[in-house]
Amino acid sequence: QGRDSLTLTYAASASSSVVDLNLSNLRNVESVILSGTGAFTVIGNELSNSLIGNASANNLQGGAGNDNLDGGAGADTLSGGTGNDIYTVDDLKDVISETSTLVGETDTVRSSVNWSLGANLENLTLTGSANLNGSGNASNNVMTGNAGNNALSGGAGNDTLDGGAGIDTLIGGAGNDTYVIDNAQDVIRETSTLTSETDTVVSSVSWILGANLENLTLTGTTAFMGIGNELDNVLIGNAGNNALDGGAGNDTLIGGLGGDSLHGGDGADRFVFNTLGELGKGFGGDSISDFNSLQGDKLDLSKFDANLLTTFVDTFSFIDSNDFTAAGQLRFVDQVLYGNVNGDLGADFEIQLTGVNTLNANDLIV
Repeated sequence: QGRDSLTLTYAASASSSVVDLNLSNLRNVESVILSGTGAFTVIGNELSNSLIGNASANNLQGGAGNDNLDGGAGADTLSGGTGNDIYTVDDLKDVISETSTLVGETDTVRSSVNWSLGANLENLTLTGSANLNGSGNASNNVMTGNAGNNALSGGAGNDTLDGGAGIDTLIGGAGNDTYVIDNAQDVIRETSTLTSETDTVVSSVSWILGANLENLTLTGTTAFMGIGNELDNVLIGNAGNNALDGGAGNDTLIGGLGGDSLHGGDGADRFVFNTLGELGKGFGGDSISDFNSLQGDKLDLSKFDANLLTTFVDTFSFIDSNDFTAAGQLRFVDQVLYGNVNGDLGADFEIQLTGVNTLNANDLIV
């Protein structure tokens, strides 16, 4: 038999100082909405409660369950307890007390004011359109900005920072952080120089990796530019015709779908093609402008099946400049690497290697 949902609207008069409401004896009640001017203490039950305060200073305690606590106006105290709780705050004097330390829980604060995550809180979402600041803690935080110009600081932990709309400043700190960018004027400040960390930018605009950032992933379908730094970068394109430049370091460039222009820069770079669909022919194909075998550059074609005529996952064989005789062959002629996967003895894809006149099997990962 299911439990019925009941919403209580409990009003106190102006003369009432504190009113207590305990749901432990009301086991089928999930939701409480407070009205009036009195200050309330409301204690939830084992259900996933929704406790919404009034304009006074309320004390809302969710207890067990995945609770939604919103104190309303006033300096409120919110305590979630166990479960994946959501706290809504709108006053700098609000207090959140999250006592559960269970690793599998994810507690979220939704704030329309500047906010710093306290102990045992994982996520922060800023609401509204004001220019707000948000700070994380030592946990792995997910911090999301609003429509204003936000400053988000993740602190320690493997944080994900997404400023949302506006011109945002994102500061990751220690840990393997992920920055989500959607404005060319956004600013990333990665302060940690630990070589064991890997920080990633996920961008829906053209982007240049700044100091201490390792990886860049472009999203969407628009043709963007992605540029690395002196570190060993991994640059991943989107479905558009991207221009990727690794800069210094031993970089990995993955153009993805579209006809991409790839430039590894200094270092031993790897150009990776994950699917046959990422490769085209002629103007629709990918081009590499600085392939240099002496630097240790490699073409990686090992991720997809070289022979569509078999049920196995086959690897390519390199036949120099000779004509195709079967599926699964690669040939290099006039600065172009051609591949055949269907056995029709014609090229199914092409990769332009600008300025490269000789290529051998050691330059390939198959």
